[in-house]
Amino acid sequence: MTDLVVNPNNDRHGPKGDEQSAIDWLFSEHHGKMLSLAKDIVLQGSVFDPPLVKKNNGKFTVYDGNRRVTCLKALCGLCSLPDELQSQFSNLQRRFDCSSNMTISCQLEADQHTIDQIVSRRHNGTDGGRGQLGWDTRAKQNHAKRIGVTTQYPIAEAVEEFLADHGYPYARQIKRSTIYRLINAKRRQRQFGIELEADGKLKLLRDEDDILAALSKVADDILEKNLTLKNVLNSEGVDKYMGNLEQAGLIEPANTNEQGNSAKEKEGRDGRSIRPKRKPERENLIPKKHYDFEWPHGLHKVEMIWQELQFTLRFDRHAISIPILFRTLIELLTDYAASKIDQPSKQQDKLSSRVKKVASYFCSVELMTIKERDDLERLLGYTKSPRELEVLNRCVHSKTTLPAKEDLAALWTEFEQYLLLCIEVKRQ
Repeated sequence: MTDLVVNPNNDRHGPKGDEQSAIDWLFSEHHGKMLSLAKDIVLQGSVFDPPLVKKNNGKFTVYDGNRRVTCLKALCGLCSLPDELQSQFSNLQRRFDCSSNMTISCQLEADQHTIDQIVSRRHNGTDGGRGQLGWDTRAKQNHAKRIGVTTQYPIAEAVEEFLADHGYPYARQIKRSTIYRLINAKRRQRQFGIELEADGKLKLLRDEDDILAALSKVADDILEKNLTLKNVLNSEGVDKYMGNLEQAGLIEPANTNEQGNSAKEKEGRDGRSIRPKRKPERENLIPKKHYDFEWPHGLHKVEMIWQELQFTLRFDRHAISIPILFRTLIELLTDYAASKIDQPSKQQDKLSSRVKKVASYFCSVELMTIKERDDLERLLGYTKSPRELEVLNRCVHSKTTLPAKEDLAALWTEFEQYLLLCIEVKRQ
């Protein structure tokens, strides 16, 4: 320790003349942080990051790590301390095995240009990617969770995991602090129908699909900046937003009791509360509900299309995109299923013919009933009905055709079972 010299020309403070003056500045300007660092060194028994040093006149000047070396010198009694810290450091010294003979591992560099480049990359922020990238809130929470430390936003993390597990494509981009401010209170959690369990997972008190619809709506609003931390900094802002969700039929009324049930509602047979009387307005082609299947290898693009139709594209904003992607989804899944049942489609075959062939196979192996197959085949004609597959083709090629929201929703209902069978055909 006596070979190390706290740099009197440290860039942190500029020229100070001598080592003790540099030490005095560090304790004066960073009083609390220096004490915290000293406590951590005592707790850990060492420093983890070797100081960067250069040999000068038989000693080693510190170019990076001056705070660490200063705290070590203070713990070893090798420098003067401000009067107000004498007592605290005396207590720390009794718990730390240190002497003037103590040694510490250092990074030794002889070239000043190399030292300057190292210091620059460590202390100039990201420096366009050349420096250190600091952790954002999510990264800090991930680290805390990995090493078993209590996280700052446990309910927000649980909501994020729930959305990710249910296919919400932007779950990792949600502002956790906003989610936390909105639903940290237990009474608000009950309105959503959720509860945080000891293992950090969500306990569902309402229908799973209702919870998904409500939480994905909140996530959408956060991502679109319709809901920001500023909106929920006080209870008035939170109550206003929760009131909007309640009006939309997405959450339970505010007068929810301790069991998670509205005072005006009855409890269902399974103990879960009955959904609000007002049914939320459907915004997406694919309903926001949990589909119990796993995406097979090779369908990543199809999975992305599914997620966009379920969570991203809305009837009121994407009237053209939805029918085009819907048709693409049907075609890609039909061709995928055809390849798995050894009935590959020919390029010149019309989509309706390919769908009919795959549906007939499903019927032959009793995955569809004859009635279900016939109902699907009725959608494959050319009657100019607004509720048939051809309307999706016309949407692509016609200058005027644009399916109504209700017709698209009805088409999805008819095709849903068929598309799910296409996805799982490999396992069948």
